[in-house]
Amino acid sequence: MFDLSAYNTFNLTVYAQEGRVIATPEDLAQPVRGPFIILGGGSDVLFTEDFAGTVLINRIMGIEYGPKLDVHGQPTADDNATHILVRVGGGVLLDDFIATMIAEGICGLENLSLIPGTVGAAPIQNVGAYGVEIGELIACVEAREVLSGKCVTLTKEQCRFSYRSSIFKEQGWSNLFITHVIFKLPLRFTPQVNYAGLQSCEFKNAAALRARVIALRTEKLPNPKYVGNAGSFFKNPYVSAAKVAELQAHYGTVPCYLQSDGRYKLAAGWLIDQAHCRGIKHGQVGTWGKQALVIVNLGGAKPHEVVALAKYVSAEVRNQFALDLVPEVRLYGKHGEISWDQI
Repeated sequence: MFDLSAYNTFNLTVYAQEGRVIATPEDLAQPVRGPFIILGGGSDVLFTEDFAGTVLINRIMGIEYGPKLDVHGQPTADDNATHILVRVGGGVLLDDFIATMIAEGICGLENLSLIPGTVGAAPIQNVGAYGVEIGELIACVEAREVLSGKCVTLTKEQCRFSYRSSIFKEQGWSNLFITHVIFKLPLRFTPQVNYAGLQSCEFKNAAALRARVIALRTEKLPNPKYVGNAGSFFKNPYVSAAKVAELQAHYGTVPCYLQSDGRYKLAAGWLIDQAHCRGIKHGQVGTWGKQALVIVNLGGAKPHEVVALAKYVSAEVRNQFALDLVPEVRLYGKHGEISWDQI
C-alpha cells in the first residue's frame, strides 16, 4: 500500500494500492493496470476512502523561456515585445513559478500568488483568485495519454476553460497527464484590482501586488502546512438577477459579481457565514473561523468526518437560501473520482 498522507493537503491518512512519482514524461511509459489517479500537490482533493488503484504523482520540473511576442502575437525584438511564452513542467509548484516570473520582470500571474498546488494541476480546475483565472494566461497545454502513451497538445480554446473547470474534467479526457503548460505572459504590468482588498490600493509593480495578495490570503486562509485543508471547499454559485434582488431585499448588501451572461456570482463564504456555519466544529473537523468556505482538519480527522461536515454545511445553506453548494474540491473514492451526489 502507498501512503497518501503527504500527497493530500487535508493531511488525511489514506492509502492507494500503488504510487508512482513521475519525474519525466518517459516515466509514463510503464503500463498502468487498473484504475489510476493523477495528483499534483493534492491541494484540491478529498479522498473519501482508500483508493484501490495507482496514483501518478506529477513531479516534472523545469522552466524554459520561449520567444518574445509583439501585440500581434508574432516573434519580435525586445523593444517591441509585449508578451513572452514560458514552458513550465507540470510538477513545478505554482507559487514558486509565479515568484520566479515576477523576479524576471514577467507579469500576469500575481493575483494567483500563494495558491497551493502545481502548475500541471492548475489548468484542470482553472484555478483563480482576485479576479484572475489561470486559463486566461495559458497558450497551450502539453499532455500524454496514460494508457496509450500518445502525446497531445491542446490550445487555450481547446481546453474549454470555465469557472473551476476545463476539458480535463470531462468524461474521456481525465486520462491526460499534463506534462507541461505553455503560458503567454505580459511583460508590462497592468494591475487587476477589481476585487475587495485590492481596489483601494495603488501598485507600482507586480511584486507589490503579489505582496498584497499574499497578505490577504495569509490573513484569511489557513496554511495547509500547519492546518490540513484543501482551500475553498465549495464553488461560488451563479444566480439570476432576480435571486440577487431577493437576497438584497432581505439582507441588504450582498457580495455578488455581475458576469458576462447576465448572471451574478455569489460569495459562497458569505452564504455559509449567514447560515451560521463559520467556525463550527464536528468531531475532528471544522470550518475556518476567518473564512467559512474552508473546511479544516483539526487533527486526526477521518475522511467520513470531512464529508459529514460538508454535507451539513450544504444542507444549512440550502435550507436558508434554497441554493445548492457544489464542491470545488475533487472527490475520490475506492475506484476513482466520484460525484457529490454519490456520497
